[in-house]
Amino acid sequence: MHEGETAVSPGLATRLVAEHFPQWAGLRLRPVGVAGSDNVMIRLGDELVLRFPRLAGAAAALTVETRWLAWVAGKVPFAVPEVVAVGRPGCGYARPWAVMRWISGKDALAAPVDDMAAGRALAGFVAALRGTPLPDGVPIKRENLASRDAFLRQMIGHFRDEADPHLVTRVWESALALPEWTDSPVLVHADLHPLNLITRGGTLAAVIDWGAFGAGDPALDLICGWTILEPAGRAEFRQLLAVDDATWARGWAYAFSKAVMAAPYYRDTNPALRRVMLSTLHRCLADRPE
Repeated sequence: MHEGETAVSPGLATRLVAEHFPQWAGLRLRPVGVAGSDNVMIRLGDELVLRFPRLAGAAAALTVETRWLAWVAGKVPFAVPEVVAVGRPGCGYARPWAVMRWISGKDALAAPVDDMAAGRALAGFVAALRGTPLPDGVPIKRENLASRDAFLRQMIGHFRDEADPHLVTRVWESALALPEWTDSPVLVHADLHPLNLITRGGTLAAVIDWGAFGAGDPALDLICGWTILEPAGRAEFRQLLAVDDATWARGWAYAFSKAVMAAPYYRDTNPALRRVMLSTLHRCLADRPE
């Protein structure tokens, strides 16, 4: 998935489980495919899943999850992953890893929710996070659009059939001129896209992958307006949250920049995520602020 990442095989996972959690050593291990970009996921029996960071940055994100997921649970209207245990480095694997409770269902790319229903559900989720007072020690997210500029331009240089690179460059340069957020930070998930939403029976059931969780610009959680929603659901989402024009424009810009960076990056390694990001890119280009 990434240059220089740590390879994790079922054999390595078997050895780590046997060394650190012998009570689960007899359970069957099954890879969960390649949809995860930052972590290798391996099912452990029927109730558990192992989460192995691919890179050092993913290990830092896993530390955020293991520290904050139990605190987040119950504060939002959907299930979140439960950390059952944290594994130590060993057997040649140099990073911490986690054992989590498996959440049944399908991701929202494979089993999407009705657009209007999704807009309402996501508005409720984002409002719940925003309405929760910041706890002591929560990670502060200091990223802004400018911090993405160098890598984004690099990725535009790798465009093939994603979009017109000259148009994308012009749109991005306009986005960079948007005013930055200067008010108090709010709690954000910061990675709301279909592969991080679990659905069951046509409704949103869980939000997973909390490695980007922290306090920052509320626009970071508006990206779902373009990563997930179509125009009607997007309008419903915005109306329910009463988002002002400046914050909405930054949310669009965060979604646009994420898509521009990820669509070419995952071209040959992660078809599901590339599909999500191509759809996001096209929605953003069609809905760019005037």
